[in-house]
Amino acid sequence: MKQIVLAGLALGALAMPALAADMAPLPKAPPLLGWTGFYVGGNVGWAGSTDALTNYGTDSGTAGLGTYLLNGGIPGIVNLNETGVIGGGQVGYNWQVAPTWVVGIEADFQGTNAKGSNSFAFLGAPPVLPITTTYTRELDWLGTLRGRFGYLWFPSLMFYGTGGLAYGENKIGVAASCSAWTPPCGSEAGMSHQSSNTSAGFAAGAGAEWRFAPAWTLRGEYLYVEFGRFSNTISYTYPANTSTLTSTIRERDNIARVALNYLIGY
Repeated sequence: MKQIVLAGLALGALAMPALAADMAPLPKAPPLLGWTGFYVGGNVGWAGSTDALTNYGTDSGTAGLGTYLLNGGIPGIVNLNETGVIGGGQVGYNWQVAPTWVVGIEADFQGTNAKGSNSFAFLGAPPVLPITTTYTRELDWLGTLRGRFGYLWFPSLMFYGTGGLAYGENKIGVAASCSAWTPPCGSEAGMSHQSSNTSAGFAAGAGAEWRFAPAWTLRGEYLYVEFGRFSNTISYTYPANTSTLTSTIRERDNIARVALNYLIGY
């Protein structure tokens, strides 16, 4: 019996190399992809604001812009929402500092057609004369330079917060129409004016980024940007008197966008 067992073991040992040669190799597990490196991409989305404009007036007499503002012919506060499409590009660098943590820096620049307008018509009644004032605002472009701090929920899915510098250009316009006044509004260039402001502020937000291929990511992101307060002034001169209307608004916008990124080196 012992001889039979030993013979079987010997035959098995001789057959193992042949069987191993006939077996297909086991598939290797795909390597885990890190997030460290440069990336570049594009973005598109929506930008909007729901801020109100505030009017302040002066008048050296009793029939100018300041007086009409005081008596309700010109509104003290005007709802002046703006909304539009935003789109541009971004470039950045990520460092995967731990198995589930990623930090980075990103710069972006985009144009937008976000704008809004509102008008207020005061019909008047003799001897109070009618006037219509029109208000416009728009955000032409903006850029940001932000840090990012992310957590890898899965190796291919990152949730992150972001914040930093924002800069951009916005415009505020005010015009008045009062043809029955003496002189009529249209006869004075100062009764219609638009101011353009390029300034710096801050941006803050959050997002989620999905790495759907080794070299590609898709993200959804929300940003809040603020640039401060800006003013625009129109003026009206009538016999021996001058008056002004200064309109002020706080430029702050909400941005929701999607972005596609290419990870360089993968």
